[in-house]
Amino acid sequence: MTVTTPGSTRTRRTKAGTLRLKRILTERRIQQSQFGHALLLENGHSPCEATISRLLLHGIWPRRTSREFLQIQIAALLRRYGVAEEEIQTAFEIDEPPDGARAAPPSTARAPSRMGFPIDEENQLPENVMLTQRAKKHFRLFRDPFTDDMNSADDVFLSDGHRYVRETMFQAARDGRFMAVVGESGSGKSTLRRDLIARIEREGHDIVILQPQIIDKGRLTSGTLCEAIIEDMGREKARRSLEAKARQVQELLIGSSRAGNRHVLIIEEAHDLTIDTMKQLKRFWELEDGFRHLLGIILVGQPELQKLLDERTAWAAREVIRRCEVATLEPIDQCLADYVALKFARADRPVDSIVAEDTYEAIRAKLTLPRGAAKPPLSMVYPLNVNNLVRRAMNLAAEMGEPRVTGEIVQGV
Repeated sequence: MTVTTPGSTRTRRTKAGTLRLKRILTERRIQQSQFGHALLLENGHSPCEATISRLLLHGIWPRRTSREFLQIQIAALLRRYGVAEEEIQTAFEIDEPPDGARAAPPSTARAPSRMGFPIDEENQLPENVMLTQRAKKHFRLFRDPFTDDMNSADDVFLSDGHRYVRETMFQAARDGRFMAVVGESGSGKSTLRRDLIARIEREGHDIVILQPQIIDKGRLTSGTLCEAIIEDMGREKARRSLEAKARQVQELLIGSSRAGNRHVLIIEEAHDLTIDTMKQLKRFWELEDGFRHLLGIILVGQPELQKLLDERTAWAAREVIRRCEVATLEPIDQCLADYVALKFARADRPVDSIVAEDTYEAIRAKLTLPRGAAKPPLSMVYPLNVNNLVRRAMNLAAEMGEPRVTGEIVQGV
């Protein structure tokens, strides 16, 4: 892959990997979403969360925006954050390249093609668009099958992998276990969280859900955790000192537990947590009444959370890592047709009347990122990406007057 650094026209070959930029942002507690909103692509829009994630984790740059255009913005942004010039100069290199070799991010050159069309970041991970009125009329739909599509448990698509994670989450809530759910943006993490809460209510389980509402999870501390638990228990005003709050939390949980309740703390965007907060979570999980854990903990986050739970990259958190189960949401490649069929069935339309059989292979190819000869391709066949791609294909089919979405139409999106 070809790399150009700011102020230089030299290029060299390299392998993909996590950029040092990711570590710089983490060390300064700069949220990925905050960072992305401060940047602009050449089309005038800010990059989506998935684009930023692939840039930081895999060194995959948007093809239709020049790397230099983004690097200049990023360097200026890092200076505003007070990052030293020495660090900025290495921000676009690979953080842990194989064999100790220094490397830098991949080029924006056109990637290899599948099924006769180029594989690039924009084509494979289309941003969200609305299903046009023209497309709805064309396919005789009265609503978008992919918008506001989660109204009951019947709307939740469950692959075998999703069923496993779903049940693991429920058992963690019921039995006071400590676990993490890891998945790409749009893989279904939030859907499973909502499903868990609905299931607890629907089946009448005596499980109290505790959810800190602080937006910036990087600022979550033991004190704010105590306050969130006390607030969600809904019985008392939080005491002043941290020691008093900790005792108050334990008293509330013991009292509630002896009344027959169980408790689960659910933290979304957990990839933004600090190592110190992770270590404090272990203390909360260790609260007990006899042999019974008073509090189950479920962390929900993007793939960065996996690194936070890896002893090789977070040795200081090893006491937490060795106690936390990790469940990963995998792509839905093998059950893609079933997923799409469910969406149209919930909109009262048979899928065969809208989607041709060859469409699914085209979707898989479109949502598979090449990562060079040394690594297997990266599947991004997750629900959100599928939703966005099918919408775009339906809009295009309606414009062309085609009766169904086909593989060729998906290729042209």
